[in-house]
Amino acid sequence: MKQLTGFTPIAALPESTAASAKQQLLETIDWLQAEGAASETNLNLLIAIVQSILWSEESYTRFLQCGFDTAIELFDISSQNWDFEEAMLSRHNPRNWYEYKQLRQTRAVEA
Repeated sequence: MKQLTGFTPIAALPESTAASAKQQLLETIDWLQAEGAASETNLNLLIAIVQSILWSEESYTRFLQCGFDTAIELFDISSQNWDFEEAMLSRHNPRNWYEYKQLRQTRAVEA
């Protein structure tokens, strides 16, 4: 968030999750580099997403929604020549991901 707002949040991840979260982040960065997708923009977005959880639940939810919107758009583009039912039932379809369903339920309750 420092890159976006100019200051660093005081909050930090709990000690029990910090090590595993750091390891997952490093693995994600390694994967992006291996896929040739570790551009400066992508890495800055990744930093913003990771740090958003330190700010507020609302901020984290907005970042998740943005990510899911992008994932859905990319999936729809890449699967446009697929059979409709195959695309809708695919495990690669973000609409079928548990986290996306949880986010939709949360947002429905808030509305």
